[in-house]
Amino acid sequence: MNSGIVPAQEYVELLKQKYRSLDFPAYKLKQFYSQACQVFLDCAEPDKEGCLQMALKNTGYVAFTIFFVAKEQNGKYRLLDASFRNLGTETLERFINRFHSQLESMTRLGMQATGLEYIECVGHSYVEAQ
Repeated sequence: MNSGIVPAQEYVELLKQKYRSLDFPAYKLKQFYSQACQVFLDCAEPDKEGCLQMALKNTGYVAFTIFFVAKEQNGKYRLLDASFRNLGTETLERFINRFHSQLESMTRLGMQATGLEYIECVGHSYVEAQ
């Protein structure tokens, strides 16, 4: 599996090209980004693929985070994030599927209620216990 793991900052630059006025708080992101899985992850090992697989299969996360682009009424783009508690022993991989099948539509509606237009999900991540 080639997941195309790149430094997160590289991915940020691509998003800034796509959304010219994007307000992007890059400090919220982890170190690397898997293009194939759309996952932000930290990894201190040379085996980034192994880190990705561990991140996808781990059941001990406190919460999961999604990052998405929203458009303001004035036409500016913003990167927003939303966190969802891990209510049991869900994996990041399972959460990603559940988000897109069940939770993304609620997120879209929530954005509309605040006057923002949900454009697209640009990544998923996790919150570890401290």
